[in-house]
Amino acid sequence: MGESVNIKEYLDMFRRRKWIIILVMLVCLGFGGYRTYTNYVSYLPTYKATVKIKINSMKEYNEAVEKSKSKKSSKKDSDDSTTGMTEEQRVLNNINSSYSASASMTNQNIASSYVSLVSSENVRKNVAALSKVQSSQILSISAIQDEQTPEFINMTVIAKTADGAHNAAAALPEAYNEELKRVINLDCVESPYPAGPGVLQGRTKDLTLLKSFVAGLVIAIFLVLLVEVLDTKVKTPEDVEKYWGLPLIGTIPFDDGKQQKGRK
Repeated sequence: MGESVNIKEYLDMFRRRKWIIILVMLVCLGFGGYRTYTNYVSYLPTYKATVKIKINSMKEYNEAVEKSKSKKSSKKDSDDSTTGMTEEQRVLNNINSSYSASASMTNQNIASSYVSLVSSENVRKNVAALSKVQSSQILSISAIQDEQTPEFINMTVIAKTADGAHNAAAALPEAYNEELKRVINLDCVESPYPAGPGVLQGRTKDLTLLKSFVAGLVIAIFLVLLVEVLDTKVKTPEDVEKYWGLPLIGTIPFDDGKQQKGRK
């Protein structure tokens, strides 16, 4: 015969085992309160600074072209008097236009393939050396490729002080460039934007007490159900009909002997 689920029976069960629920909840809430207090006391403010860099695989070539132009700025070729452009400049412009598309793809590939190097230990050491910020003051360095302009990388530094975060972010492009030169032998990092100031991070909400409450409730319910399953005693007249399916004929009062002692 199938047993129907009765909410009242469950409520009675929890009422009988209320001390288990109270004890477990007190223990869990006490632990959660202690953890919340220690988290509050040990909290240290942190600061975030950001910097944006650009990957340019033709950086060295462009620098060489600019140097060549500056050396020969006083010597203009008169072959093209209408445009004022020398023959050498026309050749260089044709080379730039032919390689611009492939260079853009190369920049994006470098940015996506080596963005993880920003968080490497070598870059952290380089940042600490260049910025004069102790490595212990730098809590984290992270980076993500820009979605709108894939050749750009957005870098973030979390540090214990505002100046430390700013100085580390300012040194990060150079430190990352040194690591790229070591790994792929290419000088390709440009920093068109200055590093931002160190901004105080907002304190996250501590949910330890709430988690402890939920955990205590789950554990208490589990223990109550476990004890109830293991307890096979018949406690009420209704249990006779429920478990054995037999009608109750009568009850015998329990005599613990106190009444007989009182009569004597």
